[in-house]
Amino acid sequence: MNYSLSISGGITGIPKKYVGEVTLSTTAQKRIQEILNAPPPSTNENLRDGLQYHLQVYEGNLNYESTFDDSNLPDELRNFITTILNQD
Repeated sequence: MNYSLSISGGITGIPKKYVGEVTLSTTAQKRIQEILNAPPPSTNENLRDGLQYHLQVYEGNLNYESTFDDSNLPDELRNFITTILNQD
């Protein structure tokens, strides 16, 4: 699965972008697509110095994307982001 991940915010406010490809099980891939295809989660307006994550995954003609912050990032996506960060 191909991905594009932008992480912004935090104390330093320096945005970071990651683009690449990762191999996941079919089950994990479908779960990530379901999460990204769901309605956007509510955000915490009082979150200070938190990170914002804009994640896009794509495979062929399929494209899924959504934006999350530290207060509403699902565990499955947190694990996926950790996988991405550990590749670089």
